Amino acid sequence: MDVLILCPFVFLGISYIILKKFSNKRKNIFSKAADLTTFILLFSIQASVKFIWSYDIGFIVLIIASIIAIVFTTIEWRTRKEIELMPLFRKIWRFLFLVLTFTYIAIWFVGLVLKIIELATR
Repeated sequence: MDVLILCPFVFLGISYIILKKFSNKRKNIFSKAADLTTFILLFSIQASVKFIWSYDIGFIVLIIASIIAIVFTTIEWRTRKEIELMPLFRKIWRFLFLVLTFTYIAIWFVGLVLKIIELATR
């Protein structure tokens, strides 16, 4: 389970393959795999920061995800007369996938660069 938390893209690949094998609708397979991976990414960012820098930022990740949801809901409320919940949740969840993916990559890139600098200065 630790491998899936620290390597969410392995989970993305596995879920994509499983969904492709067992799904009749081939159109939205990557979207569904990304939706499943978003949940894993929420925990992966916290685990990665704790692993690399020994800080616990789980609460911060949840606060930022909540703020994103509030912003999307406010925009939807101001632009539409009636809010449709499922499309709104889908937009929020997909946007979280993008934000969390870029954050995860940035965390590991910065951690790798700092480790290389640390080893080079010894």
